[in-house]
Amino acid sequence: MRFFILLSGLYCTLLTACSSCNRGETGAKANQTEDQRPRRQRAKFVIVSPKNNETLSLGAKLTLTVKARDNAQTIDSLRWFVDGRSLATTNSENFTWNTADQTVGTHRIEAIAYYPSGQRETLLPANILLLAPHPPKQYAYRIIREFPHDTKAYTQGLVFDDGYLYESTGLKGESSLRKVNLQTGETILRVDLAEKYFGEGLALVDDKLIQLTWQNQVAFVYQKSDFTVLDQINYNIKEGWGLTYDGTHLLMTDGTATLYFLDKDYLTEVRRLEVCDHKGKMDQLNELEYISGELWANVYNSDFILRIDPKTGIVKGRIDMSGLLKKSDQKYDTNVLNGIAYDEKNGKIYVTGKNWPKLFEIQVVEK
Repeated sequence: MRFFILLSGLYCTLLTACSSCNRGETGAKANQTEDQRPRRQRAKFVIVSPKNNETLSLGAKLTLTVKARDNAQTIDSLRWFVDGRSLATTNSENFTWNTADQTVGTHRIEAIAYYPSGQRETLLPANILLLAPHPPKQYAYRIIREFPHDTKAYTQGLVFDDGYLYESTGLKGESSLRKVNLQTGETILRVDLAEKYFGEGLALVDDKLIQLTWQNQVAFVYQKSDFTVLDQINYNIKEGWGLTYDGTHLLMTDGTATLYFLDKDYLTEVRRLEVCDHKGKMDQLNELEYISGELWANVYNSDFILRIDPKTGIVKGRIDMSGLLKKSDQKYDTNVLNGIAYDEKNGKIYVTGKNWPKLFEIQVVEK
């Protein structure tokens, strides 16, 4: 028994010693790893102009400037970037940049500093917001004609072609695509979406109709003549709102101030820009229509239609549509202004709203 106890004590002593050795080795490795971990060094230079989130008017001349944290530091050259695109390479700490060739919206300013030692360093970036240089023109409207509209049509997208209206309607369990007789408001052809889909914007590309959905990130492609479903395309934008076609790209909104330019066949993003007036970004862009080189957009929950330059994102005009639908024509479920369609051949513009009893041909007049 005594022999067994001695052996047990020896075993425990050895086990304790080994455990201590292992702990010591592990600790040494941990310390070694911590010592060898690369440490982020403080930048030698910082961007001091522009200030982060600085707001300017498009066309303003902006002096891009860096400053050394240590006055003894010098640079060999600086390379400036805007939104990842090379802007200029300079040999001084200041560079004057004319913003006239940019778009409105948020832009990311970055710089890489090159030192005489041959080292280089990417400096902490700064964002700027460029706004429209002038207020938009103000417009009113004149009603030319009134047409009947289905009060059960929760209008999300509207297209005119060859004498007919094509309409995308929303709400889960009520979403549809319709071909409508302009004169009578009668639905000639209709296809209903599955209950899980909430119909949104609509665009005509050649002989195909493309219909967005709200949060499903799915677009349906139909043959215009009979609404045969030709394809179902997934897109990466979180929400689908408005859609139109400029002859080259599809233009899409998602309820923010951003316009997405998409490949017309695959709905992949080609580029994007933000829409701004002289005061700020224009959020809640909704239904879209491309009219004579301009992009017209409903602003959700408002009585305004914006006229946008699709090259720069500048709001060129603002159409006040208030009072279009008389109070006597409004019911408990009458919703907001939404839906713009353009008869390019005859230069006619049609507008309506969600669950409205009427659709209007209008003429826009400057205030």
